[in-house]
Amino acid sequence: MPEQEDNIDKIIFKLNQSEEYWNNTVGNLASKLTCGVKEVVVLQAEIISIRQELTEQIKKMSYEIFKIVSKIKVLKKQNFEWYSTKYQIPLNSSEKAKLIEWDLYHSDHQKSILDNHVEFLRDTLKNIDNLNFAVKNKITLYQLTSLE
Repeated sequence: MPEQEDNIDKIIFKLNQSEEYWNNTVGNLASKLTCGVKEVVVLQAEIISIRQELTEQIKKMSYEIFKIVSKIKVLKKQNFEWYSTKYQIPLNSSEKAKLIEWDLYHSDHQKSILDNHVEFLRDTLKNIDNLNFAVKNKITLYQLTSLE
């Protein structure tokens, strides 16, 4: 059990670093919105590139969640069979369910942590999309005022 706790602590540390990176990235992009006419297209390209990087990270995290969900399903089946046939004390279905829930606590916890991180990444993606809209609006404004 301590090994699983250490694993979860490592995951949380890594995800906190990721959140810090994305918060800094969005802040950096937002501060560049005051750029001039010549830099706005470069900013738009940077935003599109960063958006793609974020999309890739969301995909990667979603795959990790899928692997954990598959693992949980297999473990539930194995644990149910074990508690039904090999456990020393006869159990009713609610007792089995509680024991299985406890046995799978760490995997469920890990999945919840990753789900929360994916939600954070999706919110960050919305922020980046809003920054992209701001840049598009700025380009349109420059075009309408002939400041190209």
